[in-house]
Amino acid sequence: MNKKLDSKVLAKLFKQFFLKEVESGRSEVNRKALYWVAAFFMMLLTAWMAFFHKSDKKPPENRIVPVEVETVSTGSIEDTIELTGMVKANAVVNIESRVPGRVESLQAILNGGSSVPVEEGLAVKRGEQLAVIDREVYLAQVAVARAAVKAAEVELADAEREKKRIIALYEGGSATEQNRDKAMTGADLAAARLNSAKANLELAEINLRESIICSPIDGVVTAKHIDQGNLIKSGDRLVTVADIKTAKVIVAVAEKYGSRVLAGMPVRIRVDAFPEKVFEAKVYSVYPAADEQTHTIQIEIRVDNNECLLKPGMFARVTLIAGRKENVVVVQRDVVLGGKIDEPYVYVAEGVVAHKRIVKKGIIQSDRCEITEGLNAGEKLVVNGMNYLTDGTGIEIVQMKDIK
Repeated sequence: MNKKLDSKVLAKLFKQFFLKEVESGRSEVNRKALYWVAAFFMMLLTAWMAFFHKSDKKPPENRIVPVEVETVSTGSIEDTIELTGMVKANAVVNIESRVPGRVESLQAILNGGSSVPVEEGLAVKRGEQLAVIDREVYLAQVAVARAAVKAAEVELADAEREKKRIIALYEGGSATEQNRDKAMTGADLAAARLNSAKANLELAEINLRESIICSPIDGVVTAKHIDQGNLIKSGDRLVTVADIKTAKVIVAVAEKYGSRVLAGMPVRIRVDAFPEKVFEAKVYSVYPAADEQTHTIQIEIRVDNNECLLKPGMFARVTLIAGRKENVVVVQRDVVLGGKIDEPYVYVAEGVVAHKRIVKKGIIQSDRCEITEGLNAGEKLVVNGMNYLTDGTGIEIVQMKDIK
């Protein structure tokens, strides 16, 4: 039989044969058998047609895939940990009044002697005056206390003279023992009153000193809580001064990185306010205990902030540099295929043929990847078009613009 036999002809012959047998008037049993024979014949016909249809196909021609290649080179790569944190001032002091009274002055007396109003943003030095509380009142209290001390000293001197006189009379038999005891008690009371007066004077002098509010640190006024002329009580806040020449960045690190984060580790910091600027710093300290709720370890980073670009409260993106390798094979991360189910691999161009190469990855930094095995410097790595390749596929090396 000719393998090119048309399927329509075969179907027509089968139909004629089948109808002839049915019309011949055979028995019911023969008709059932005939149906089974017909079904088998149709299956045989279908298999016959499929076989010859497949055998008529021409083998596919070898594909040539346009690809872009780059020469593999060596470079440096860093093992980094990307985190986020919050910028804080190195020190924050809420300056409170230790004495009650009226805010007589809210003027800063600078080292040069000039006076400027205390406002947010004012830079102050340690020891510079910021405010005065009822200065005249506390001066008067010191004067009263000094007068009381003077009076107590006179009283004590008089009591001592009286005590000596009574003791002499008692020893001569001219005074009773009761008179002697009374004179001695009077001298002791006078001495106690003098000590009390001196203590009151010391307290008045302390209040006088505290009536002048000075900055305890070098820093910047970040908040003013009261205005000049207001009455305040002891403990009321006047201003807040923060040291921002050195900024702190507090970062929470997942406990899985705990063994890799050490004091002195180099750090790079970026903030949204200055997206192009990188602040270099180091880890200042690693807190000794993890947070029980979040299972994170806090670290403190200190940054020189002489330009005051970093403001307390800013959101910071922190890159911890856990390690660095030099002169290693580094490629773009997206040229490495596989790695989830199968082993990671790349395609290397050898002449006009692409070969699949199993590789091992090392440090991954952003969009770059270290290759520790399977790829050498100087080889031609397929960097575009590799998704259309299989091992041994023919290639044509082109530029990216030609691929597009």
